[in-house]
Amino acid sequence: MKRLSPMAGLGLLTLLAVPAMAADRRVPVQQWQPAYTQPRTYNWNGLYVGAHAGAAFDRFQGTTRKSRNEALFGGQLGYTVQSGRLVTGLEADFSLNGLGKGDKRTGGTTADMRYVSTFKARAGVAFDRVLVYGLAGAAYGSMRVSNGGFSREKGKLGYVVGAGAEYGITDNLSAKIEYNYVSLGKQNFQLAGGRTRVGVNEHLIKTGLNFRF
Repeated sequence: MKRLSPMAGLGLLTLLAVPAMAADRRVPVQQWQPAYTQPRTYNWNGLYVGAHAGAAFDRFQGTTRKSRNEALFGGQLGYTVQSGRLVTGLEADFSLNGLGKGDKRTGGTTADMRYVSTFKARAGVAFDRVLVYGLAGAAYGSMRVSNGGFSREKGKLGYVVGAGAEYGITDNLSAKIEYNYVSLGKQNFQLAGGRTRVGVNEHLIKTGLNFRF
């Protein structure tokens, strides 16, 4: 029994030393870091309605006055669908042609556009808040032709092509600039001097705002 006493004492010292060493060891403190959240990209999906203003540069065929530049004002209604960066949609708009200035020649046959409406498909690429797109579709416009104090007004169906860019100012408001080339072809007008065949092509520049729902 006496021979076991030194061994028992050594074992007791070892057991007492282990907790003491553990108490002296520094415990690492885990620091909290916020999880990374990817920035939210702009959402181009949904219905929108808006207004636009700009200029119409009309070029006529079959008239004495070959050109007329006018202000235009109107509105638009559309719907877009976004898949990744691809944005497609449909839009209808209506523009009234305001007072304008043609060339200075007088007399003969003259013409001016009263309004133009388009129904078009749009397809483009979104770079977050910036959308660049092309468009194509149908156009309908009304043209008034005058000669010798006698005037006739007719509407005609044609086509529209163009391109534009739009920027998302807020989640619900965007601004756009757009170019439209509208061709309505030619049609016959019975005037005082007889039958006249008149055609028109329009170059439209539109700037506008859209409210997105």
